[in-house]
Amino acid sequence: MEQQDQKKKRNDYKGCFPIDLTSEILLRLPEKSVARFRCVSKLWSSISTDPYFINLFETRSPRQTILLCVRKYDSLFVSSIPQHKHMHTLHQSSNKSFSSSQPISCYNMKFPETNDLYPTESVHGLICFQESGKPVVWNPSKKEFVTLPKPRKSWNDITVFLGYDPTQGKHKVMCLPCNRSTDVCRILTLGSAQESWRTVKTNQNHRSSIITIGRCIKGVIYYLAYIFHSRLQVIMSFDIKSEKFDTIPLPREDIDRPFLITYEGRLAFVDDKNPRRMLILEDAERRKWSSQNFLACLRHRDVITSEYLHLGGSTHAGIAEDESWLNADQDEPLFSPRSRLHIFPNHTESQISL
Repeated sequence: MEQQDQKKKRNDYKGCFPIDLTSEILLRLPEKSVARFRCVSKLWSSISTDPYFINLFETRSPRQTILLCVRKYDSLFVSSIPQHKHMHTLHQSSNKSFSSSQPISCYNMKFPETNDLYPTESVHGLICFQESGKPVVWNPSKKEFVTLPKPRKSWNDITVFLGYDPTQGKHKVMCLPCNRSTDVCRILTLGSAQESWRTVKTNQNHRSSIITIGRCIKGVIYYLAYIFHSRLQVIMSFDIKSEKFDTIPLPREDIDRPFLITYEGRLAFVDDKNPRRMLILEDAERRKWSSQNFLACLRHRDVITSEYLHLGGSTHAGIAEDESWLNADQDEPLFSPRSRLHIFPNHTESQISL
């Protein structure tokens, strides 16, 4: 009798448990716990998959990690390492140390078979690449893939870019034909079953290649391109919200194929004339560039392999000796299919369902 009364009290308490309080509790949990607790009840599942909850969770809990991926045939081995949060740059000394006992998440999964893997950077928890002319979107946190339809049937090879609009909380996939001049692109907004590819005019007839890497910074995608009927190299910008293109000249005409990175929330690349100097885009609208010098070389030749090592990216904490990503070939991007190793700094966990 007493056990029945206690069971009744628990049921009554569960029925009266405020949804707002349940949501607040889930917001304070780690991302993997939230995903696991979706099995508790339909209510918990509906709360944790609601777009408002997902956006609030990612805003309040931007747990940044360094994602390491090694692909072998159709298997992908993934490790997620907690990212350092404080500044420790090459031009600044620091006596702070880190604990090596921080948890490292590892798993392996089946991966779509593709010969050439040229992924985008991690953009608000999602990564994109192409498979036979079709964009594939990957959510590493949920171990989910979704293959999108071909942006255009006549485009056998494409250059894929992934962007995120923080004002609307939406991801957009933008595609161009590979190694072919065009004055149009195709755009698809993720998260809507009714959404389909749309054609958007560019402001310049230009071309990019399959190894072109885009950088999404504050709602704008930046990438290198060549203007039609010329060897003029420029930086193209694409505003994700307005879907407008713009052209940004490089600071000097003699700069050859710079590898774009994100540095302290700004677009940047290493000066090929001075490997200790970084050129930084301070104001895209005014075409204003600045430079910053470092004590160590950001690009040098390896004495053992005789290959060039150059800076491939940085974490939001700044460029650091133990946080820099070096690429062992001057003609290949950081995310090279030949290396089979792919590194994604500043990755955030995402609850978005694909």
